[in-house]
Amino acid sequence: MFDSLKPALDYRTSPKNVSIQRAIELVARVSEPLLASDHPRLPRPELIQSMRTSLQLPNNRFRFFPAAWVSGFNGVGRETIVHEYNRDFVPNGHGVTIEVNEATLPRQLLLRIESEGFGVSQQRLEELQATIFESETHAIADTIERLVEAGNYLILRHGRIVEERIELPEWLDDVVNALVPATRSKLFIISQMPLPSERRVRCHERIETQRVPTIDAGALRTYCDQLIAHFDNHPERWTDDVVDQIVSAASGNIGFLVSLVRIASRVEDFDQLNTLISAVGAPMAEQMAVYVRWAFTELTEFPDEQRTLIFLNDVTPCDTSDLERVVKPRRPILRVLGKLLELGLVEREAENLYRLTPLLATKLNRELLRPELLDWQRKALIEFVDKPIEFETPDHEFLRIESRIQAALISGREQLPDNVARYVSAAHWFQAGIRLYHANRHEAANRLLKKAFEHRQEFVQSTRVEIIRYYCLSATRLRDYLEAEKCIALLGSDHRTNAMAAFLRGNLHESKGEYPDAIKCYEQALDPNQGRNSRLEHTYRPLIATILRMSRPDFRKAERYALAHVRLRRTIFSLKSLARVYLHWKYRGAEVGRDAPSDISQRCGNALDDLANHPGVDSAHFEICAEEAEFNGDPTRALAYMDQA
Repeated sequence: MFDSLKPALDYRTSPKNVSIQRAIELVARVSEPLLASDHPRLPRPELIQSMRTSLQLPNNRFRFFPAAWVSGFNGVGRETIVHEYNRDFVPNGHGVTIEVNEATLPRQLLLRIESEGFGVSQQRLEELQATIFESETHAIADTIERLVEAGNYLILRHGRIVEERIELPEWLDDVVNALVPATRSKLFIISQMPLPSERRVRCHERIETQRVPTIDAGALRTYCDQLIAHFDNHPERWTDDVVDQIVSAASGNIGFLVSLVRIASRVEDFDQLNTLISAVGAPMAEQMAVYVRWAFTELTEFPDEQRTLIFLNDVTPCDTSDLERVVKPRRPILRVLGKLLELGLVEREAENLYRLTPLLATKLNRELLRPELLDWQRKALIEFVDKPIEFETPDHEFLRIESRIQAALISGREQLPDNVARYVSAAHWFQAGIRLYHANRHEAANRLLKKAFEHRQEFVQSTRVEIIRYYCLSATRLRDYLEAEKCIALLGSDHRTNAMAAFLRGNLHESKGEYPDAIKCYEQALDPNQGRNSRLEHTYRPLIATILRMSRPDFRKAERYALAHVRLRRTIFSLKSLARVYLHWKYRGAEVGRDAPSDISQRCGNALDDLANHPGVDSAHFEICAEEAEFNGDPTRALAYMDQA
């Protein structure tokens, strides 16, 4: 064998004295595609046919809409449907998938397409960075046309900085309108949100929609049997009751079902299923909260896997060679990723590229907040930025550059190597600023958000609004009230953002301790936000908390808002708000002249029980118990509860 391989030495691309570590990396690059195991796919021919019919231009059987907006929840198989649909047109075609969000800028997307779609060199990336204007959209359309001519197609996946409800930038409409109808569609935008009507009007005869629904229990059960046969060497041990439990927990979501069956097939005793899933019939969000907590518990003895997760939480997606250098695992990185793939916590984006599973990522964020992990993360981010990039292959070059930009800004580094610094844009400042704000690192967040605020004209209207909102919130946290007032004035001058201005003014008054004014402003923000559940939730929480901070709270008003909050969504936050209202009414009512109802103890007890029984409760119940112990003048017991929290 070695004699046969000797001629290959004449064409070697690695140094002559290869280290063991380098040899492992080379072997990993060859073996990674071979190790990627797939599972049975759920055929959905009716959706493929529906997509083909809807994307075909009226009165022309050979022409299709150049763009498609494919919506549906994470995990229902949107991307799989797109790949299956394109197989009819280009059997050997490759779908280039790129994540975009509300802060993405045109030149940034162009560089990503050139890198992921054509594997251009770093030198070519530098040329494009220097010659293409930041707001150039026609260059993107031209690049998509070249991608299609090469027999491929582009998928833009609507990602999140914090949440996916923020619309994608309007300049994408210019890209869509610049594409010419042809014998197949060229661009597929995948989002949880349906296509906004204004966007449909702006892109008339250039974009069509397809909704990918969840699966009914009957179809999901049949598919569940296929997965069991694939994952379990002894499928006959699965009783009908166990299958029903798993199908019920999946709540019609294919991706979650695959994760549940994959793990359950490795469980020896099905009595353990109760620790894997919530009660039968519970909402999917609750099922996922329970599952993620269980999965993270399974990693207690696997520090390399935990470190990989927390790094991917900030730098995602990430190349395996970068992960290997940062995590420095005791086992090959593919073994580490294999464990996380098995638990459904990460997924393979492309060859040598991994990311947190979007379906579970928001639930996972809370489990990663461990002191020892956060200490390691801070050091790892700085070390990652300081190490020069080693481009062994032309794969994912721009993505790996952006990974270092992300890591540098989140770690607070001001200086970056020249070959990375030239690519930093207002989009990077904005994204990192939001992440830092939600991590309660307000000074660092404010520095970056201020830069984004000063360059807000580079963004479209919807993104400018978010920049102003976050800059205002960070300025308020730092008591820079003049800057916050400036932001509120900007939003208040536009009828579309009046409700947001009212909320931010309430937040400003609350920060100053001006509670009556804060309550008035929060109440002004409620009516315009009717029907926008996420905005209402974020308004109810501070409104109720501010009422309880008053010297003489109006408990009946607080109860009315807390019950409305619970009716809107039964979450930890809404149940905790209701429990706090009853707790304060019970212990402070008589003192402030607001007599409590005769059954206040029962109401308080019921609210605490509801909170304690919520699957995602974590520390909230203990926090309320600690507060009750304080009211009872028992600081020792209060501290004991806070230790549990």
